[in-house]
Amino acid sequence: MNDNQISLGDEQEEIPDSFICCVCLDLLYKPIVLSCGHVSCFWCVHRSMSSLGQSQCPLCRHEYNHFPTICQMLHFLLLKKYPVAYKRRELQILEEEKRSGCFSPQLDAHGCNSQASQDLHIQNNGTAGPKQTRGGDYEGTGNVTDEEKNSLLNTDSGSADRISVADVICAACKQLSFHPVVLNCGHVYCESCIVKPDEQMLRCNVCQSSHPSGFPKVCLVLGHFLEEQFPKEYALRRAAVQLKQADSKHENPNACATKADTQRKKLSPWSDPVHIRFGCDSCGMFPILGDRYNCLDCFEKKGFDLCSHCYNTNSKLPGRFNQQHTPEHRFKLVRKDSIRNQLKLVIGDIDDISLALIIASISSEGTISPDAQENAENRSAVHAPSTSSGDEQDESLTSD
Repeated sequence: MNDNQISLGDEQEEIPDSFICCVCLDLLYKPIVLSCGHVSCFWCVHRSMSSLGQSQCPLCRHEYNHFPTICQMLHFLLLKKYPVAYKRRELQILEEEKRSGCFSPQLDAHGCNSQASQDLHIQNNGTAGPKQTRGGDYEGTGNVTDEEKNSLLNTDSGSADRISVADVICAACKQLSFHPVVLNCGHVYCESCIVKPDEQMLRCNVCQSSHPSGFPKVCLVLGHFLEEQFPKEYALRRAAVQLKQADSKHENPNACATKADTQRKKLSPWSDPVHIRFGCDSCGMFPILGDRYNCLDCFEKKGFDLCSHCYNTNSKLPGRFNQQHTPEHRFKLVRKDSIRNQLKLVIGDIDDISLALIIASISSEGTISPDAQENAENRSAVHAPSTSSGDEQDESLTSD
Protein backbone atom coordinates (compact mmCIF):
# COMPACT_ATOMS: atom_id res chain seq x y z
CA MET A 1 0.00 0.00 0.00
CA ASN A 2 1.39 3.37 -0.99
CA ASP A 3 1.57 6.05 1.68
CA ASN A 4 1.28 9.80 1.31
CA GLN A 5 3.80 11.85 3.26
CA ILE A 6 2.22 14.86 4.94
CA SER A 7 4.54 17.45 6.48
CA LEU A 8 3.82 20.51 8.58
CA GLY A 9 6.71 22.36 10.21
CA ASP A 10 9.22 19.85 11.54
CA GLU A 11 6.74 16.97 11.72
CA GLN A 12 5.90 14.37 9.07
CA GLU A 13 3.15 11.77 8.96
CA GLU A 14 2.61 8.82 6.67
CA ILE A 15 -1.03 8.67 5.55
CA PRO A 16 -2.19 5.37 3.96
CA ASP A 17 -4.17 5.57 0.74
CA SER A 18 -7.21 4.11 2.48
CA PHE A 19 -7.57 7.36 4.46
CA ILE A 20 -7.31 9.58 1.36
CA CYS A 21 -10.65 10.96 0.14
CA CYS A 22 -11.50 9.78 -3.36
CA VAL A 23 -12.94 13.22 -4.22
CA CYS A 24 -10.46 15.82 -2.93
CA LEU A 25 -7.48 13.40 -2.81
CA ASP A 26 -6.53 14.66 0.64
CA LEU A 27 -6.77 13.23 4.15
CA LEU A 28 -10.37 12.44 5.11
CA TYR A 29 -11.81 15.25 7.24
CA LYS A 30 -15.04 14.82 9.19
CA PRO A 31 -15.57 11.53 7.35
CA ILE A 32 -18.97 10.36 6.17
CA VAL A 33 -19.61 6.68 5.51
CA LEU A 34 -22.17 5.99 2.80
CA SER A 35 -24.49 2.97 2.92
CA CYS A 36 -22.23 1.21 0.40
CA GLY A 37 -19.36 1.38 2.93
CA HIS A 38 -17.20 3.94 1.08
CA VAL A 39 -15.90 7.02 2.90
CA SER A 40 -15.49 10.66 1.84
CA CYS A 41 -15.18 14.04 3.54
CA PHE A 42 -18.27 15.85 4.81
CA TRP A 43 -18.18 18.61 2.19
CA CYS A 44 -17.05 16.27 -0.59
CA VAL A 45 -20.15 14.13 -0.09
CA HIS A 46 -22.45 17.15 0.17
CA ARG A 47 -21.11 18.78 -3.00
CA SER A 48 -21.29 15.55 -4.99
CA MET A 49 -24.97 14.93 -4.16
CA SER A 50 -27.66 15.57 -6.76
CA SER A 51 -30.25 18.22 -5.91
CA LEU A 52 -32.76 16.65 -8.33
CA GLY A 53 -33.05 13.07 -7.11
CA GLN A 54 -30.88 10.02 -6.42
CA SER A 55 -27.21 10.66 -5.66
CA GLN A 56 -24.42 8.19 -6.38
CA CYS A 57 -21.30 7.13 -4.53
CA PRO A 58 -18.23 8.65 -6.24
CA LEU A 59 -16.53 5.23 -6.25
CA CYS A 60 -19.10 2.50 -6.90
CA ARG A 61 -22.07 4.59 -8.17
CA HIS A 62 -24.33 3.08 -5.50
CA GLU A 63 -27.50 5.18 -5.31
CA TYR A 64 -28.64 6.95 -2.14
CA ASN A 65 -30.76 9.99 -1.28
CA HIS A 66 -29.91 10.74 2.37
CA PHE A 67 -26.94 12.83 3.50
CA PRO A 68 -25.37 10.83 6.37
CA THR A 69 -24.09 12.24 9.64
CA ILE A 70 -20.35 12.42 10.35
CA CYS A 71 -18.91 9.18 11.73
CA GLN A 72 -17.49 10.46 15.01
CA MET A 73 -15.59 7.24 15.72
CA LEU A 74 -13.59 7.55 12.51
CA HIS A 75 -13.25 11.33 12.94
CA PHE A 76 -11.55 11.05 16.34
CA LEU A 77 -9.46 8.06 15.27
CA LEU A 78 -7.99 10.12 12.44
CA LEU A 79 -7.47 13.07 14.79
CA LYS A 80 -5.53 10.88 17.22
CA LYS A 81 -3.63 8.89 14.61
CA TYR A 82 -2.59 11.82 12.40
CA PRO A 83 -2.87 14.97 14.55
CA VAL A 84 -0.60 17.15 12.42
CA ALA A 85 -2.25 16.39 9.08
CA TYR A 86 -5.74 16.52 10.58
CA LYS A 87 -5.12 19.96 12.09
CA ARG A 88 -3.87 21.14 8.71
CA ARG A 89 -7.11 19.92 7.15
CA GLU A 90 -9.10 21.65 9.89
CA LEU A 91 -7.44 24.98 9.10
CA GLN A 92 -7.98 24.49 5.37
CA ILE A 93 -11.68 23.65 5.70
CA LEU A 94 -12.28 26.43 8.25
CA GLU A 95 -10.96 29.01 5.80
CA GLU A 96 -13.25 27.67 3.07
CA GLU A 97 -16.24 27.67 5.43
CA LYS A 98 -15.59 31.25 6.52
CA ARG A 99 -15.50 32.39 2.91
CA SER A 100 -18.76 30.59 2.08
CA GLY A 101 -20.59 31.40 5.33
CA CYS A 102 -21.67 27.76 5.77
CA PHE A 103 -20.20 25.56 8.48
CA SER A 104 -20.01 21.84 9.16
CA PRO A 105 -20.99 20.46 12.59
CA GLN A 106 -18.53 21.10 15.40
CA LEU A 107 -17.62 17.94 17.30
CA ASP A 108 -16.76 17.94 20.99
CA ALA A 109 -13.23 16.59 21.41
CA HIS A 110 -13.72 16.38 25.18
CA GLY A 111 -15.94 13.58 26.36
CA CYS A 112 -15.84 11.91 22.94
CA ASN A 113 -12.78 9.77 23.58
CA SER A 114 -14.80 6.59 23.14
CA GLN A 115 -17.90 5.38 21.37
CA ALA A 116 -19.57 4.76 24.70
CA SER A 117 -19.09 8.33 25.88
CA GLN A 118 -19.71 10.25 22.65
CA ASP A 119 -23.21 9.04 21.69
CA LEU A 120 -23.78 11.75 19.13
CA HIS A 121 -22.50 14.78 21.05
CA ILE A 122 -22.55 17.43 18.34
CA GLN A 123 -21.82 20.85 19.75
CA ASN A 124 -23.13 23.98 18.10
CA ASN A 125 -20.76 26.21 20.05
CA GLY A 126 -17.45 24.70 19.03
CA THR A 127 -14.37 26.89 18.86
CA ALA A 128 -13.84 26.29 15.14
CA GLY A 129 -17.31 27.32 14.00
CA PRO A 130 -18.07 31.05 13.94
CA LYS A 131 -21.57 31.98 15.06
CA GLN A 132 -23.97 33.96 12.95
CA THR A 133 -25.49 37.18 14.28
CA ARG A 134 -29.09 38.32 13.89
CA GLY A 135 -28.00 40.74 11.21
CA GLY A 136 -26.94 37.89 9.00
CA ASP A 137 -23.18 38.43 9.35
CA TYR A 138 -20.75 35.92 10.77
CA GLU A 139 -18.38 36.63 13.61
CA GLY A 140 -14.82 36.34 12.44
CA THR A 141 -15.52 35.76 8.74
CA GLY A 142 -12.66 35.98 6.28
CA ASN A 143 -9.28 34.29 6.50
CA VAL A 144 -8.23 32.35 9.56
CA THR A 145 -6.10 34.57 11.79
CA ASP A 146 -2.66 33.65 13.11
CA GLU A 147 -4.13 33.43 16.61
CA GLU A 148 -6.74 30.89 15.43
CA LYS A 149 -4.08 28.87 13.61
CA ASN A 150 -1.87 28.70 16.70
CA SER A 151 -4.87 27.76 18.83
CA LEU A 152 -5.82 24.87 16.56
CA LEU A 153 -2.29 23.60 16.04
CA ASN A 154 -1.50 23.68 19.77
CA THR A 155 -4.67 21.86 20.77
CA ASP A 156 -3.95 18.53 22.45
CA SER A 157 -5.42 15.98 20.08
CA GLY A 158 -3.81 12.91 21.60
CA SER A 159 -1.50 10.50 19.83
CA ALA A 160 -1.58 7.11 18.18
CA ASP A 161 -0.59 5.25 21.35
CA ARG A 162 -3.72 6.58 23.07
CA ILE A 163 -6.06 4.74 20.73
CA SER A 164 -7.65 1.91 22.68
CA VAL A 165 -10.39 -0.65 22.20
CA ALA A 166 -12.68 1.66 24.18
CA ASP A 167 -12.51 4.13 21.27
CA VAL A 168 -13.86 1.64 18.75
CA ILE A 169 -16.52 -0.43 20.49
CA CYS A 170 -19.82 -1.45 18.90
CA ALA A 171 -22.83 0.62 19.99
CA ALA A 172 -24.77 -2.60 20.65
CA CYS A 173 -22.49 -5.27 22.14
CA LYS A 174 -19.97 -2.80 23.64
CA GLN A 175 -17.05 -4.86 22.32
CA LEU A 176 -14.46 -4.20 19.63
CA SER A 177 -16.34 -3.52 16.40
CA PHE A 178 -16.03 -6.49 14.03
CA HIS A 179 -16.93 -5.98 10.37
CA PRO A 180 -18.11 -2.47 11.31
CA VAL A 181 -21.13 -0.91 9.62
CA VAL A 182 -22.09 2.74 10.00
CA LEU A 183 -25.71 3.85 10.13
CA ASN A 184 -27.06 7.07 8.63
CA CYS A 185 -26.75 8.73 12.07
CA GLY A 186 -23.00 8.00 12.17
CA HIS A 187 -23.03 5.36 14.92
CA VAL A 188 -20.99 2.20 14.41
CA TYR A 189 -22.15 -1.39 14.92
CA CYS A 190 -20.80 -4.85 14.26
CA GLU A 191 -22.42 -6.31 11.16
CA SER A 192 -23.65 -9.24 13.24
CA CYS A 193 -25.25 -6.90 15.80
CA ILE A 194 -27.62 -5.36 13.27
CA VAL A 195 -31.08 -6.69 14.07
CA LYS A 196 -33.39 -7.22 11.12
CA PRO A 197 -36.79 -5.58 11.75
CA ASP A 198 -39.92 -7.20 10.33
CA GLU A 199 -41.83 -4.28 8.83
CA GLN A 200 -40.18 -1.25 10.41
CA MET A 201 -37.16 0.71 9.29
CA LEU A 202 -33.80 -0.10 10.84
CA ARG A 203 -33.36 2.12 13.92
CA CYS A 204 -30.25 3.09 15.89
CA ASN A 205 -30.29 1.93 19.51
CA VAL A 206 -28.27 4.97 20.63
CA CYS A 207 -30.09 7.97 19.15
CA GLN A 208 -33.29 6.23 17.97
CA SER A 209 -32.82 7.66 14.47
CA SER A 210 -34.12 5.55 11.59
CA HIS A 211 -31.73 4.29 8.93
CA PRO A 212 -33.47 4.97 5.60
CA SER A 213 -31.28 3.00 3.19
CA GLY A 214 -31.82 -0.63 4.02
CA PHE A 215 -28.90 -2.49 5.59
CA PRO A 216 -25.51 -0.77 5.24
CA LYS A 217 -22.48 -2.61 3.96
CA VAL A 218 -19.29 -3.12 5.95
CA CYS A 219 -16.93 -0.15 6.02
CA LEU A 220 -13.77 -1.89 4.86
CA VAL A 221 -11.56 1.15 5.55
CA LEU A 222 -12.49 1.14 9.24
CA GLY A 223 -12.49 -2.66 9.44
CA HIS A 224 -8.97 -3.03 8.04
CA PHE A 225 -7.72 -0.28 10.35
CA LEU A 226 -9.12 -2.04 13.41
CA GLU A 227 -7.62 -5.35 12.32
CA GLU A 228 -4.19 -3.76 11.91
CA GLN A 229 -4.43 -1.74 15.13
CA PHE A 230 -5.75 -4.57 17.32
CA PRO A 231 -4.75 -7.86 15.61
CA LYS A 232 -5.17 -10.13 18.65
CA GLU A 233 -8.44 -8.61 19.82
CA TYR A 234 -9.83 -8.62 16.28
CA ALA A 235 -8.98 -12.29 15.83
CA LEU A 236 -10.78 -13.13 19.08
CA ARG A 237 -13.83 -11.15 17.93
CA ARG A 238 -13.82 -13.00 14.61
CA ALA A 239 -13.86 -16.34 16.37
CA ALA A 240 -16.62 -15.24 18.75
CA VAL A 241 -18.81 -13.85 15.96
CA GLN A 242 -18.34 -16.94 13.79
CA LEU A 243 -19.35 -19.14 16.71
CA LYS A 244 -22.39 -16.98 17.38
CA GLN A 245 -23.43 -17.12 13.73
CA ALA A 246 -23.01 -20.90 13.64
CA ASP A 247 -25.29 -21.27 16.65
CA SER A 248 -27.98 -18.83 15.52
CA LYS A 249 -27.63 -19.26 11.74
CA HIS A 250 -27.49 -15.49 11.44
CA GLU A 251 -28.88 -14.27 8.15
CA ASN A 252 -26.72 -11.92 6.11
CA PRO A 253 -28.40 -8.53 6.65
CA ASN A 254 -26.96 -7.05 3.46
CA ALA A 255 -29.26 -9.27 1.43
CA CYS A 256 -32.35 -8.14 3.33
CA ALA A 257 -34.67 -5.20 2.81
CA THR A 258 -37.42 -4.12 5.15
CA LYS A 259 -40.97 -3.52 4.00
CA ALA A 260 -40.79 0.09 5.16
CA ASP A 261 -37.61 0.66 3.16
CA THR A 262 -39.20 -0.80 0.03
CA GLN A 263 -42.19 1.50 0.38
CA ARG A 264 -39.97 4.52 0.93
CA LYS A 265 -38.09 3.87 -2.32
CA LYS A 266 -41.31 4.27 -4.28
CA LEU A 267 -41.04 8.05 -3.89
CA SER A 268 -39.80 9.68 -7.09
CA PRO A 269 -38.86 13.34 -7.69
CA TRP A 270 -40.39 13.10 -11.16
CA SER A 271 -43.87 12.26 -9.92
CA ASP A 272 -43.78 13.35 -6.24
CA PRO A 273 -43.39 16.86 -4.79
CA VAL A 274 -39.69 17.74 -4.65
CA HIS A 275 -37.84 20.64 -3.03
CA ILE A 276 -34.78 21.14 -5.23
CA ARG A 277 -31.61 22.10 -3.29
CA PHE A 278 -33.31 21.66 0.11
CA GLY A 279 -32.42 18.79 2.43
CA CYS A 280 -33.77 17.55 5.76
CA ASP A 281 -31.55 18.59 8.67
CA SER A 282 -32.63 15.54 10.69
CA CYS A 283 -32.62 12.41 8.51
CA GLY A 284 -30.56 13.97 5.69
CA MET A 285 -33.04 13.37 2.84
CA PHE A 286 -31.74 15.38 -0.14
CA PRO A 287 -33.65 16.70 -1.91
CA ILE A 288 -36.74 16.65 0.30
CA LEU A 289 -39.63 14.73 -1.27
CA GLY A 290 -43.15 15.58 -0.10
CA ASP A 291 -43.91 18.46 2.26
CA ARG A 292 -41.08 20.58 3.66
CA TYR A 293 -41.13 22.40 6.99
CA ASN A 294 -38.91 25.49 7.14
CA CYS A 295 -37.83 27.02 10.46
CA LEU A 296 -38.90 30.66 10.79
CA ASP A 297 -36.41 31.43 13.55
CA CYS A 298 -33.16 29.98 12.17
CA PHE A 299 -31.34 32.81 10.44
CA GLU A 300 -28.24 30.98 9.21
CA LYS A 301 -27.47 31.02 5.50
CA LYS A 302 -28.32 27.31 5.16
CA GLY A 303 -31.59 27.69 7.06
CA PHE A 304 -33.16 24.72 8.82
CA ASP A 305 -35.62 22.35 7.14
CA LEU A 306 -37.34 19.08 8.01
CA CYS A 307 -39.13 16.51 5.89
CA SER A 308 -42.69 15.64 6.91
CA HIS A 309 -41.60 12.40 8.61
CA CYS A 310 -39.04 14.09 10.86
CA TYR A 311 -41.36 17.01 11.59
CA ASN A 312 -44.17 14.68 12.67
CA THR A 313 -41.85 12.60 14.85
CA ASN A 314 -40.52 15.71 16.63
CA SER A 315 -36.88 15.00 15.80
CA LYS A 316 -34.45 16.43 18.36
CA LEU A 317 -31.30 16.17 16.24
CA PRO A 318 -29.36 19.42 15.67
CA GLY A 319 -28.80 20.96 12.25
CA ARG A 320 -26.26 19.40 9.92
CA PHE A 321 -24.55 22.73 9.20
CA ASN A 322 -23.94 24.06 12.71
CA GLN A 323 -27.30 25.87 12.90
CA GLN A 324 -28.44 27.24 16.25
CA HIS A 325 -31.82 25.51 16.07
CA THR A 326 -33.82 24.80 19.23
CA PRO A 327 -37.05 22.81 19.80
CA GLU A 328 -38.90 26.06 20.57
CA HIS A 329 -38.46 27.43 17.06
CA ARG A 330 -41.49 27.84 14.80
CA PHE A 331 -42.01 26.18 11.41
CA LYS A 332 -43.95 26.96 8.26
CA LEU A 333 -45.22 24.42 5.76
CA VAL A 334 -43.78 24.68 2.24
CA ARG A 335 -45.31 22.72 -0.64
CA LYS A 336 -43.84 22.09 -4.08
CA ASP A 337 -44.89 20.31 -7.24
CA SER A 338 -43.17 17.37 -8.89
CA ILE A 339 -40.32 17.97 -11.32
CA ARG A 340 -42.59 16.75 -14.11
CA ASN A 341 -45.15 19.46 -13.39
CA GLN A 342 -42.47 22.08 -12.68
CA LEU A 343 -41.02 21.41 -16.13
CA LYS A 344 -44.45 21.84 -17.69
CA LEU A 345 -44.80 25.19 -15.96
CA VAL A 346 -41.50 26.33 -17.45
CA ILE A 347 -41.84 24.80 -20.92
CA GLY A 348 -45.56 25.35 -21.34
CA ASP A 349 -47.76 23.29 -23.65
CA ILE A 350 -45.75 20.20 -24.57
CA ASP A 351 -46.75 16.64 -25.42
CA ASP A 352 -45.99 13.85 -22.97
CA ILE A 353 -43.53 12.09 -25.30
CA SER A 354 -41.28 15.15 -25.52
CA LEU A 355 -41.59 15.72 -21.78
CA ALA A 356 -40.59 12.09 -21.11
CA LEU A 357 -37.51 12.53 -23.32
CA ILE A 358 -36.50 15.69 -21.42
CA ILE A 359 -36.92 13.98 -18.07
CA ALA A 360 -34.96 10.94 -19.25
CA SER A 361 -32.10 13.12 -20.53
CA ILE A 362 -31.55 14.72 -17.12
CA SER A 363 -32.34 11.71 -14.93
CA SER A 364 -29.65 9.43 -13.56
CA GLU A 365 -31.08 6.48 -15.46
CA GLY A 366 -31.15 8.24 -18.79
CA THR A 367 -33.55 5.75 -20.43
CA ILE A 368 -37.28 5.36 -20.90
CA SER A 369 -38.81 2.01 -20.24
CA PRO A 370 -41.02 0.55 -23.01
CA ASP A 371 -44.05 0.69 -20.71
CA ALA A 372 -43.47 4.35 -19.86
CA GLN A 373 -43.04 5.24 -23.52
CA GLU A 374 -46.24 3.36 -24.48
CA ASN A 375 -48.17 5.12 -21.71
CA ALA A 376 -46.83 8.49 -22.83
CA GLU A 377 -47.93 7.80 -26.41
CA ASN A 378 -51.42 6.78 -25.26
CA ARG A 379 -51.79 9.90 -23.14
CA SER A 380 -50.56 12.04 -26.00
CA ALA A 381 -53.15 10.50 -28.34
CA VAL A 382 -55.95 11.16 -25.86
CA HIS A 383 -55.01 14.80 -25.35
CA ALA A 384 -54.11 15.53 -28.99
CA PRO A 385 -57.36 17.37 -29.87
CA SER A 386 -57.16 19.52 -26.74
CA THR A 387 -56.38 23.21 -27.16
CA SER A 388 -56.15 24.10 -23.47
CA SER A 389 -53.17 26.11 -22.28
CA GLY A 390 -50.21 24.74 -20.32
CA ASP A 391 -51.41 26.49 -17.16
CA GLU A 392 -54.81 24.79 -17.40
CA GLN A 393 -53.13 21.43 -17.85
CA ASP A 394 -50.96 22.03 -14.82
CA GLU A 395 -53.99 22.98 -12.75
CA SER A 396 -55.71 19.75 -13.66
CA LEU A 397 -52.59 17.76 -12.84
CA THR A 398 -52.23 19.29 -9.38
CA SER A 399 -55.88 19.58 -8.43
CA ASP A 400 -55.67 16.37 -6.36
